Amino acid sequence: MSSQTIHTVQTLFRPGSLTQSFTWRLERKAALGMLLILITVSLIGWLYLTQASSLATISFQTEKLRAELSMLNQQNAQLELEIAEWEALPRIEQRARELGFGPPSQILYLSVPNYPVADQANQQTYVNPPPAACSASGSECTSVSQSVR
Repeated sequence: MSSQTIHTVQTLFRPGSLTQSFTWRLERKAALGMLLILITVSLIGWLYLTQASSLATISFQTEKLRAELSMLNQQNAQLELEIAEWEALPRIEQRARELGFGPPSQILYLSVPNYPVADQANQQTYVNPPPAACSASGSECTSVSQSVR
């Protein structure tokens, strides 16, 4: 054996150096354990903060989209009201008069040669009764059906 090896073995077997070496190893293991615990806690904290941040961002975007949806629903209702105003019959009649249209004064019928005509014997015409046939209250008017031949 070399003198270096003997010196190391003698140093290890001294009573004070063995305990110092043992405590140093324990301190190193404890420090390593504490470091691992610190890294684990830091990782868990980072994951928690990442999730909380993502949740807050998504919540903010959801509220923003709900506000936009509400605004669009309000605009849609406004446009439906505007369409109803433009489609009102008095408005259409007024615009038609402004453009020179009006009720017909004369009706012309054009005959079309070789146009198929339905059998008139099987058609029925429903005629409203004259006003005298209605009851005095006006609630019991009935229709009369006649066949046209």
